[in-house]
Amino acid sequence: MITLTSYFMVLTAALLHALWNSLVKTNEKKSLVVFLISLAHLVFGIVLSFFSLFPEFSAWPYLIASTIVHLAYLFFLYQSYKWGDLSEVYPLMRGIAPLIVTLGAFLFIGELPLGNGMVGIIFVSFGIIILSLYSFFYSISYKALNFALLTGICIASYSLLDGIGARESKTALGYISWLFILEGIGGIIIFWRISKKLNLILDKKTVIQGTLGGTLSCVAYAIVITVKVTTPLGIVSSLRETSVIFGSIIGLFIFKERPWQLRIIAASAVTVGLIFIALS
Repeated sequence: MITLTSYFMVLTAALLHALWNSLVKTNEKKSLVVFLISLAHLVFGIVLSFFSLFPEFSAWPYLIASTIVHLAYLFFLYQSYKWGDLSEVYPLMRGIAPLIVTLGAFLFIGELPLGNGMVGIIFVSFGIIILSLYSFFYSISYKALNFALLTGICIASYSLLDGIGARESKTALGYISWLFILEGIGGIIIFWRISKKLNLILDKKTVIQGTLGGTLSCVAYAIVITVKVTTPLGIVSSLRETSVIFGSIIGLFIFKERPWQLRIIAASAVTVGLIFIALS
């Protein structure tokens, strides 16, 4: 069951996610943007830790595993945008996650949305996958597709890990704070080294985009983890992946990316899916 409040919270998180991803894509100094996003995560996590309880011991295996997966996710995300367009890789990396998360939630914790919830997941996934078909058949960058696929696997993995870990922790805010702290430290180290190797220098535009992107990322994922504590993981993941539609709109109207026909079809399918999920 998903409440109307949780429904709109996850949709808001999806919009914020699409926005910070577009900031990474549009900046030529992508590694520095991700470095600043990681720094924002660290700062946000430290501040949040003062206002939350310490996670239960049983949550820490999930927390550590999720940190590792998140770092892999950031690296694959960076590589995806290095080799591919926003409309090329974003639908693919986000599109495979709902089905994997739903399957994982069923296999590991016996949780499977039924009725309208399942119909909604199918429609949302169908709409998102449509956006990926163009990349499969017409993309000239197989590196972009490979990294996008790896990113999607990471998304599904940490979605499942964090959904279970947050419940085990008995404190969603505490789990979020320590995830951001650990992930932030790792991301800072990895992407600062990449930036130094490329001889990249911080500039005003990059600082603004990285700081804004980090803030949007923190708020978006904090919302998602909070909702996961009380809502079926497959439904949360499916709603969150509607960020693909927001990303496509950004690509269509701001980046002038094409084809627009596929986005219209996908948006219609996702809209139907959202209606079914809202009724579940």
